[in-house]
Amino acid sequence: MYKSISVLFLFLALTAFKTNAQEREDYRLIVGVAKFKAANVKQERFANMVSERVLDVLNQQNRFQVIDLDGTARKQAISVSQENYKSKNWIEANKTISAEYTLTGFVTSIKFIRLNAGKGYKATITYTTKIINTESGEIIQNGTATFSSSNSEIKLTPESAFQSAIQTTVAPLSAYFSSSFPIKLNLVRIEKEKKGKAQTVLLDGGSKIGSTEGKKFEVYFIDNSLGKPLPKFIGELKITRVLSEDFSEAKVTDGGKEIHKYLTDGKKIICKSLNND
Repeated sequence: MYKSISVLFLFLALTAFKTNAQEREDYRLIVGVAKFKAANVKQERFANMVSERVLDVLNQQNRFQVIDLDGTARKQAISVSQENYKSKNWIEANKTISAEYTLTGFVTSIKFIRLNAGKGYKATITYTTKIINTESGEIIQNGTATFSSSNSEIKLTPESAFQSAIQTTVAPLSAYFSSSFPIKLNLVRIEKEKKGKAQTVLLDGGSKIGSTEGKKFEVYFIDNSLGKPLPKFIGELKITRVLSEDFSEAKVTDGGKEIHKYLTDGKKIICKSLNND
């Protein structure tokens, strides 16, 4: 009897572990960030500072799994203790993880001005970023952008002046990420169905991640039977209402039967926007 109870307990424990592991699976877009380049060797350390800030902005959006492709920017971020830096949001560079998109950058101009009789510095910077579809190698739609600092503050050191200059580019950089990257979110519930076909569904993404009425999505069932997530296309949908910062309602335009089947079976279903790629 005790042996049977032990076996049952072990089975339940393994089942619970598997269920929790599935709940922890993260299907956000995976973005690899390559080390930023500079016009000359003297500017390379400043290019690393730009990489660090760009990575921080990506993480703050909470839409992406971020791969620091060479580790440089992450070490730099830790060393200067950037605000809002959260190590749990990072994925270390790993050959077993494939980035769906790769972000590259080039610092085209850096200038320092000495002010207040040499006791202060002001900096200006211009840098260009590109978002590349890793699989195809092509730059995505609206994937290239140039950012220039404006109205940066006077600081005591060139480094702090440079950080101030970078900070002035954060707002447009954040907007660029929001509008350029595709949106990837989960289909969490069927709101309306008919004869075994999903007609209206609930998505776990709203205005906070850039969902808007009319935005179209491809729908994928995630097959985990091979030990790694394999997405399989099963339909399409279109957002009809943004309900809040966190949720949207969508009309199923194709694949209603498949969506109903897989979601009813408890399978993971994700949606990826069509508008930006």
